[in-house]
Amino acid sequence: MKLFGAGILLALPSLVGGQSARNASGGREPLDAYLSCSYGAGLSVVSALRMQGEGLRSRTVATAQGEKKISVVDGYRLMLSQGEPSYFANMKIEKSDPRQYASDKDAAIKNLEYAMQTAAPGIKPMWDHMPYNGFDVYAVTDTTMGVNGPNGMYLLFRDSAQVIVTIYFLGQKPEYRHFSTIEEHDAIVDKMLEDLTTCANAPPPPATAGNFPPVRTPDDFDKFVNKYYQQPRPERVAGAMVNLTSSGVLQIPEAAGVIMGFFSEVFLTNPSRLPEWQLVIDKQPGFAKSVLDSALSWSKAGGVVRLTGQSVQMSYLYWGAFFASGNPAYVKKLVELASFATEQNDLTLWTMGSQAKFSLARNSREHAVLRSILEEEKRTADKPTRDLIDQILNRDPRRMQREMLAFRQKQIRSGKWE
Repeated sequence: MKLFGAGILLALPSLVGGQSARNASGGREPLDAYLSCSYGAGLSVVSALRMQGEGLRSRTVATAQGEKKISVVDGYRLMLSQGEPSYFANMKIEKSDPRQYASDKDAAIKNLEYAMQTAAPGIKPMWDHMPYNGFDVYAVTDTTMGVNGPNGMYLLFRDSAQVIVTIYFLGQKPEYRHFSTIEEHDAIVDKMLEDLTTCANAPPPPATAGNFPPVRTPDDFDKFVNKYYQQPRPERVAGAMVNLTSSGVLQIPEAAGVIMGFFSEVFLTNPSRLPEWQLVIDKQPGFAKSVLDSALSWSKAGGVVRLTGQSVQMSYLYWGAFFASGNPAYVKKLVELASFATEQNDLTLWTMGSQAKFSLARNSREHAVLRSILEEEKRTADKPTRDLIDQILNRDPRRMQREMLAFRQKQIRSGKWE
């Protein structure tokens, strides 16, 4: 599916976002090894999101002694699947502040203990602790082969690198499983742990900017943005900016909004690179410089998420920013726009809503992380929004598109719209 396509109202992007890389020097990053793993047992990484922004921050975990904080310098969230909708594991890979690693490890273990102590009635979780392939591993598992079992939570500590890997093995409905017995399930878990730890110990050679083709055509931009979330490469950003004009991508009407939103979020999440990129922006001609200037201005004001307004153009900006950041706030914004798809008295509002609704539906079929964000949003939404997200997640996008176009023609024939 192409990023920049033409259509009467459905000229839509097909991407999902990720976080920007942190290492300004371009050297190998400490967490890269975990993204390069090739898993057996039919597992594959279907989404990889990097923590947004730079610098030290923390997350909170529950323990029997109350909430405790775990420092996070950098991190990824990965989703592993054996084929949609068979999501097998949700994994966090986080780099601690070396000064706080000991207390972080203690808090994570106490959180695991608390999860075991507060297990639901009828569940008999099992505790395990062992050294494994250079990691200190703790686990709580539920071996129940019930409706949504088995599941478990693993903690892998790499003390030498101050890295904490948290794995949630997800319960699945019987019809989604690729295993029939607990022994088969455990064999998949064991294979995944072996592959993960082996890969961390002996990662493949790092990729460099020279390993990637230049971003020179609209198709190149499509691939660059579409794959950015899987392994962000900010060292390629300058080259992409240089080729904005010659590539012809900005001659595609809907592309400018996507490009502006994308670069704005890349700029926002890589502040240490802005002096370098400002020199590149200043040398760009005409429209390309205007696009990049706008993106830079928005990034300095907090990003596209702070913009206001309701239009199809806002939808493109939100998608572009989401592709670069993976920020669920942009999905929420798109859902808000999609609510106008029921508007029957205003062609502009209906077009905006229909475009947002269809783009969410189509992209959620291809990108598990987007579907996960929509499912999470649905849990806390009001009934009209829950119904809207149900349609986005469950209706055939091609049928949705046909119905939208048919409705538009009906309104025109009736004289309500021009």
